[in-house]
Amino acid sequence: MGSIIKKIKALMKRSGDRTELSIDLLCLLASCGLIFMLPQRMSILFWITFGISAFLFCIGFFRMGTVIDRCKAKKVKRLSGILLIASGIVLNCSGVFAIWKTQSIERGICIATLLLIEAIVTYSAAASRAVTLRFQWIISLIFRAAAVPLAVGGIAAIVHSIISSFSGTNIAIGVFMLIESIVFWAIGSGNDPFNQAFSPIRAVPNMNKTVQELCDALADTETQLGFPWIGKISTNKEETIIYGPTEEDIFVYGHFHFGRFYIVSCDDISLLNAEQADAHRIAEIPDSKGRSIDTESLPEAYSNMITRYLENGKVIWSIKLNRHRD
Repeated sequence: MGSIIKKIKALMKRSGDRTELSIDLLCLLASCGLIFMLPQRMSILFWITFGISAFLFCIGFFRMGTVIDRCKAKKVKRLSGILLIASGIVLNCSGVFAIWKTQSIERGICIATLLLIEAIVTYSAAASRAVTLRFQWIISLIFRAAAVPLAVGGIAAIVHSIISSFSGTNIAIGVFMLIESIVFWAIGSGNDPFNQAFSPIRAVPNMNKTVQELCDALADTETQLGFPWIGKISTNKEETIIYGPTEEDIFVYGHFHFGRFYIVSCDDISLLNAEQADAHRIAEIPDSKGRSIDTESLPEAYSNMITRYLENGKVIWSIKLNRHRD
């Protein structure tokens, strides 16, 4: 009887998600449709329609992101990242087309500005799907590689317009390309407001132990996520030291990446072997005073513990932070 009830609840949840996704898609489509319906003259009707379009985009985009984030399937997350990048490219091209078609008059620049902002939002959201060091490195490389030709093209368009014949259209397009290149470079550097995976990562300096040696040294020390174990992350072929996961699928893992040792917190349980994860699942353990720290601070706490061990050979778990920073 219990299994039947669970299946019914799961079906209702999936149906609710489908309904919400449908509403979100309609909001996004309506937002795009209103862009094409903007009046030719910059009147009060233009700005009302403009504002409604931006509002519908925010409603549809962020609600949809919430639904997708609830899905744990890796294929869905990867597909959503690809679609976000593709959507950003379409929005960018549409903005450039709007400037070109209207010959950079105020209407075209307003449309292009809105589409540029929306494109930046989609790119940032796509970058936020990178929850491992390997994927973050790939994302960083892609965005920085894209930033360079955009910057060169933007400067070239502005210089050419000034030297040959002054063209407001070329200058507007060049400025937008420069803005995009700066945003891309910032995202590639980890300055992404949508990506909370950049902050819960801590490097452990001067790591001179193997993963197995480290696990053996820390084996008898209980932490907020219990005791360590050796496993593998699906995105990394090498052995990894792992704490958790918790009942909420929170876990912390440490491994070498390009010669440096990093501690990362994550809630993407699909990165772990399902049987191993279930075997090590644990409820979070507060300290002797009943205190615990939030997920984002866990990597720093574990990094501090390991750093102290490397410095003086003592393994002491503490939730006090700001003692050791890179």
